[in-house]
Amino acid sequence: MITTTFLLLLISFELFYLTSKQFKQQNLPSYILSIKAKAKIFRMVAAGLFMLTTVLFVSQLGWTSGIIAVIIGVMAAGSLIVTIQPFQYLRITTVALLYFSVLLLEFFI
Repeated sequence: MITTTFLLLLISFELFYLTSKQFKQQNLPSYILSIKAKAKIFRMVAAGLFMLTTVLFVSQLGWTSGIIAVIIGVMAAGSLIVTIQPFQYLRITTVALLYFSVLLLEFFI
């Protein structure tokens, strides 16, 4: 469940990053162009995902541990997205492959 919560946090931060005014890249895929065209809607979706993630972490780990996990998760997702996004390594297949491999580790450990 923690892996899924971190994935939601990663998606939330990615949406916030793609809809920011500082994001400028050429040759964008069509789904990123549609996100940028409807920036206000996707920011609300990202805010909803962020609130859902916060509630899930707090309900799973407790108040203090949940809030600290959200802070650490936002820092990790932020550094990952800001570093890797200009190279366009974060594609749907890459994220899905990483997610399912970490999810398998979570089930077996």
